[in-house]
Amino acid sequence: MKCDIHCGTKILTLVCGGLIIALAISRFTNLTIEHPQQFILTVHYIWMGAVLILAEFRFAYVHQKFKVLTSFFGRGLYCFFLGTLMISAFSPLQIATAVVLFVVGLIYILLQLFSKKFGWSAEEAKNPYQIPSQNQPNAYQPPYQSNVNFQQGGPALK
Repeated sequence: MKCDIHCGTKILTLVCGGLIIALAISRFTNLTIEHPQQFILTVHYIWMGAVLILAEFRFAYVHQKFKVLTSFFGRGLYCFFLGTLMISAFSPLQIATAVVLFVVGLIYILLQLFSKKFGWSAEEAKNPYQIPSQNQPNAYQPPYQSNVNFQQGGPALK
């Protein structure tokens, strides 16, 4: 049952991300110079849809920068947020996409709330999309690692 739910949520996420990107690309044909905010919003649609898709493929960098996307509840809130952005344009296609995003967001939040019914532990429900550990080859490595221990006050000043 767990694999079915994860496969289903993966498909939902990819469909939502693809819908957002496709809708944003179609909006480029209607942009005018009088409304630069529409151009900025369209770029944000593409960027946010891409982040949603990349988070589904578990890119470590995306998971570190967008930790909210590592739980069902966070993905649900993210989909609700994208739905509120989509509903602002009043075109029928965008309203339909917003409704799909609201439904998917509700599904994610319900998955988080009823995770014990599916037999998941609390940790699995909080983080069903595991961030790669440092032992894995595609794990994110920060460019600089300090040897200062801030718990103990750092290095002594001379």
